[in-house]
Amino acid sequence: MRVSVPSWEFDLPLCVRSGQVFRWRQNGEQWIGLADAQVLKVEPSGNRWFVQSPTSDTPLQLLKQLFRLEVDLKVVHQELIRRDARWAEWIGAMPGLRLMRWLSAEECLFSFLCTPANNIPRITGMIERLCERYGEPVAQDGAMTYYAFPSAERIAGADEAELRALGFGYRAKHLIEAAQALQARGQGWLDSLRQQPYWDAKQELMQLPGVGAKVADCVLLFGLDNPLAVPIDTHMWQAVSEWLMPKLKGKNLTDKAYREVVEWFHERFGEWSGWAHQYLFTAHLLGNAG
Repeated sequence: MRVSVPSWEFDLPLCVRSGQVFRWRQNGEQWIGLADAQVLKVEPSGNRWFVQSPTSDTPLQLLKQLFRLEVDLKVVHQELIRRDARWAEWIGAMPGLRLMRWLSAEECLFSFLCTPANNIPRITGMIERLCERYGEPVAQDGAMTYYAFPSAERIAGADEAELRALGFGYRAKHLIEAAQALQARGQGWLDSLRQQPYWDAKQELMQLPGVGAKVADCVLLFGLDNPLAVPIDTHMWQAVSEWLMPKLKGKNLTDKAYREVVEWFHERFGEWSGWAHQYLFTAHLLGNAG
């Protein structure tokens, strides 16, 4: 299926390399992404892209859902710059950056539990090994088998020593315990957090084993569509203290400082806080000047 995509409206390689997702890879001209039990293949050639999926009859709908193509990026840019002119530089450097959406909040949670004290290539490898070991095969492409992300039930029953052998380290215990805690809360609990106010939903998530403020915010922003979430990791903390709030420079990221930064974004950007975060985070990740 072919679709017309203006270059300024969508930069797929930038989106999938900006720390929002971990199951995308490049194969020649093609980009292949996995989300939950779906496989999406995209060839972004000029303004006419070829989109297909071996697991879905509606690959274009899948693309729209994953990359929030229902959102007009020009409006996002205008709103961010109107609220803070400093965003014009980062938007100018990365005009096709979009905020991504996970198909499954559960997959989002377990994936971001792998991120503390880690880097993107290692996280990507860990998640791939987790899917190959505990996920179900969903598609075959020559010698390549694509696996769905494993269910909470499969992860809850995983062997900690086996996960450690797969490279998860101390995160193995968090993954298993979080999956067990999720099961104990009953089906639908995670998605029910969509209806809760931001701070309440975040507090609920942080009751799960291994889930700190940053992981909770990642789940809220990417997995539960909460636009007020502002995940703060090392990159984000450095970007904020260097470029936005110099009074924080040289200070530690305490719970109080974390909340102060989130409230700064809320006061400045309101419902656009998540988008503002993504441009700032990616600018620092890629080394764009502030």
